[in-house]
Amino acid sequence: MKLIKTTLLTAALTAGLSAGAAIAQETNTQASKAQGVQAQEQQGATQQIQISEKQVDQFVDAYLTVQLIGQKYQAEIQAAGDQAKAKDLQQEAREKMQTAISDSGIAMQKYREISLAANQDEALRGRISEKLTIELESRQQAQNVDSYVASYSRILNKTLH
Repeated sequence: MKLIKTTLLTAALTAGLSAGAAIAQETNTQASKAQGVQAQEQQGATQQIQISEKQVDQFVDAYLTVQLIGQKYQAEIQAAGDQAKAKDLQQEAREKMQTAISDSGIAMQKYREISLAANQDEALRGRISEKLTIELESRQQAQNVDSYVASYSRILNKTLH
């Protein structure tokens, strides 16, 4: 069961990293053409970049938040009645994603570098996947505790009143 979960997480991570790289690249609208060429060269290069554990942690935090924002807005964008509203929602989502990334303590450029590098570097992808698994399990446990406390509080309220 854990192997299936890990395999699914790795597949989702790979797909998500591709989307994350696209989002990160799309949000950097003020980049010059020279920076765009440099980013493409970095994408094609197989050179290893050094990424600390702290940066991986920051990336994972940002990545999970960006994914949640993307999921929330995807439904709203699909339900938008017209293209103008959908475009406004896309812009709003991009802005929230940018804020989420910077709030995680990582620069947009570094987020992009890690995302692009993880698509090509299996070891880095494994480090990120491991941290994602730990973080998701931690969040699930916290959610379970919150549900338990809420249920217990309701039971107490009914019993006491």
